[in-house]
Amino acid sequence: MWHEARRSEKKVHEMMDAARKRAQRRAIYLAKRRGDPSQSIQAVGTRCRIHRDDALYQATEDQQGLIPWNGKQDIMIDRFDGRALLDFIRDGSTRRHRVSEITEEEEELEEFVSFERYRDLIKHRRRGCRY
Repeated sequence: MWHEARRSEKKVHEMMDAARKRAQRRAIYLAKRRGDPSQSIQAVGTRCRIHRDDALYQATEDQQGLIPWNGKQDIMIDRFDGRALLDFIRDGSTRRHRVSEITEEEEELEEFVSFERYRDLIKHRRRGCRY
């Protein structure tokens, strides 16, 4: 009996030592691979031709592609801007906390639902099951 326990303990220690050595080797490998971050910077690009379009430039400068946001003429956004899909943006400082009045019936229902939520856990605890 003692020999078997000692054998299994040795096996556990061997597994722990192997895991520790594996973690050390992995850390050394990753440190070598990672290296200096400034050496791993890459610039990737493709060739393209630049076409000069004075009319398009002038339209951009004159803000012809901008539309009023949410009907406000003083707030102009690009016509491709995602904010154009929003109806309004709530101001975080004017947030109102809703205080709801719970009726007695809703309170009883909430208590019943809470009991149902934990009923199986209570039943298993009474039977002696421990998780």
